[in-house]
Amino acid sequence: MKNGFFAAVVLAGALALAGCGQGGAPEGKNITKNSSAQDIGAAYLTEMTRIADALETVKDEQSAKAAAGKISKAAEGLNKMGEVLKDDTDPLKAMQIFGGNYTQVVETQGRMMTELMRIQTEHPELMEIISAEMEKLEE
Repeated sequence: MKNGFFAAVVLAGALALAGCGQGGAPEGKNITKNSSAQDIGAAYLTEMTRIADALETVKDEQSAKAAAGKISKAAEGLNKMGEVLKDDTDPLKAMQIFGGNYTQVVETQGRMMTELMRIQTEHPELMEIISAEMEKLEE
């Protein structure tokens, strides 16, 4: 269980380097190789916000299971984005993805880290439920 928590923390930090955007925008599952940097960033932030929002709701086993479903959906979107964009290493496009939304990504990552630590501290028994879904981000 500890390994899953630390893997989730490391992975979430690594994902902060992958891109950003604004909420209410395209989802990761809709990203293609032809998507604009703005859409990629928006989809990335949408999925990361979905995870942070889900983590903030975890208080008991029922809420952890509900959050796990939301995290799973976000993981699917992020993994699809990763698969579609894995060969797109254009540094200019990467800079465009980060663009003026860096602050939003940092804030979202901070929310995720805070909530993962809170859950680990206050409800360690629920981390197994959450970690199982967070680990899907590695796939």
